[in-house]
Amino acid sequence: MPQKMDIKSFAEAIGVSAATVSRAFGGAGRISEETRKKVLEAAEKLGYHASFHAKNLGSRHGGSIAFFYPELYTDEPDYFISEIVLGINRTLNHDRLFKVTPFDEHDERLLDSAREQMLDGRVSGAIIISGTAGAASLISLARKARIPYVVIGKSQPDSTNTVDYDNEYGATLAGRYFRETGRKSPAYISGHLDRPKKRGFAAGFGIKESQLLEIQGGAGFKYGYQAAEEIFHNHHETDCILCANDIIAIGFIKHASELGLKIPQDIAVIGFDDIAIAKNYIPAISTVSLHLRQLGVSAGEMLEAQFSGKNKISNEVVRCDLIIREST
Repeated sequence: MPQKMDIKSFAEAIGVSAATVSRAFGGAGRISEETRKKVLEAAEKLGYHASFHAKNLGSRHGGSIAFFYPELYTDEPDYFISEIVLGINRTLNHDRLFKVTPFDEHDERLLDSAREQMLDGRVSGAIIISGTAGAASLISLARKARIPYVVIGKSQPDSTNTVDYDNEYGATLAGRYFRETGRKSPAYISGHLDRPKKRGFAAGFGIKESQLLEIQGGAGFKYGYQAAEEIFHNHHETDCILCANDIIAIGFIKHASELGLKIPQDIAVIGFDDIAIAKNYIPAISTVSLHLRQLGVSAGEMLEAQFSGKNKISNEVVRCDLIIREST
């Protein structure tokens, strides 16, 4: 069996498809436990998982770094991801190819393609945004295949090689600020994977989570715009809003202003993430800063440390801060 075996050669050697191999390593997808066990046992026996990308690992330079993240289909740019990418790119060794690779959580073919990139030696290191089943499968694959990797966000059950941020604490700061500045009737415009934000916001405001008005949102401008219509017609007593991200906050403020509401006199608004446009919008958006570029920098530094054999810190939490501007 050749030492430098790629995924297709390995799959042919044991009589399965490359997609089956990727699903076996990733711990996800349409595959039986019997087949998964067969693939992993064969990999162990043939040394596939330990040696297939040894060429890339043997050098501190060269190879490619893949940045995997679950794509949100909003017909708008993903500002959260783009700012993290800026931080990563600023930090990585520029002898490496940096490849940004979105995947569709609901398209198994795209997930197979992402997994195969790691298993056939094209990827010498990976940075993965956590929070979805697809991301969990990529994290599992990187660990099993012994590829250097870093997770941005919480990674369970494994908590090593992680750069995390505390959404709940950041939302608590927002709720506390509204309470201390005399606001009486809060609402939360939700996004994706953000239950900790709602929980923290309610705690900071001093109410039960079940008492907090939640308007279903999403990830883009239009969700904030629609939420303003809902608040204006059905919840006119609301005097402060936490939005799941800054783009929702901008959409909300735009439509609220069109409806005759004054920001922040009638409704105070806090966004989330602190993307670059937040401070340049009119009014400038108060927001919970996740220090997105620092997340990217920390992830890049942690990955480079693994390549150099100097990785002494296995996880890091980047602090959230409340930034007060004109919208409050």
